[in-house]
Amino acid sequence: MWRDYQERAAELFRSLGCHADIEATVAGARAVHKVDVWVRFGKFGLETRWVIECKRWRAAVPKEKVLALIGVVEDVGADRGVLISAAGFQSGAIKAAEKRNITLTTLNGLRETVREELNSSVAQALETKVIKLKDAFSALSTYEHPRPGYHVSKPRPGVDHHAHGQAYGMLALLELGFERLRLGKPAPFPLPIKTGGRWGKGKTSTAEEFMTKASEAVVILEAMLAEQHRLMRFASG
Repeated sequence: MWRDYQERAAELFRSLGCHADIEATVAGARAVHKVDVWVRFGKFGLETRWVIECKRWRAAVPKEKVLALIGVVEDVGADRGVLISAAGFQSGAIKAAEKRNITLTTLNGLRETVREELNSSVAQALETKVIKLKDAFSALSTYEHPRPGYHVSKPRPGVDHHAHGQAYGMLALLELGFERLRLGKPAPFPLPIKTGGRWGKGKTSTAEEFMTKASEAVVILEAMLAEQHRLMRFASG
């Protein structure tokens, strides 16, 4: 009966095009974990990984099981943890999952929310890439503070100032688009597009189209960053 509960959860993810392994052994940074269902979902060049725990109990799941799942998710670097219970959750368990990347649900509830949750997880991963790219491009400049409340940025030796500025503009548009998406605001979603050899402001009418175009822009920005690092190495001799 318990194994059947795992299989039904795994089959739901498989029906959505995900890889789902039952009773998988997953290595983390600190330990090796046995996971009821290990889900992997590739999209936009990103791999989303979820830890699914199934509790077909007669009693509500306590807080300790949620805390244990949080620990596993963090240790294996998963994007989300899902705890499926046939008998609900104690109040402490619900509170422990609040504002964490943990979903508490029933098997039927999972059927209703999994597609939306997967898209949200992919969008979060893409937005994280954009934030990291912004930090990386920011590190290509030095900053001086000649007086309080005022700073001057200067590209490091070898950095292409024009390309650096283009990248910042692209990242700013992507950040705006992801903010609208995260806050549940309606389309259009702004993003950078290239017309006539120049990058400018574009927009998309659906979230799916935005994430597709945003992932393409991220690949271009990663290539631009790599080129800037090559120029810096060349300039340094």
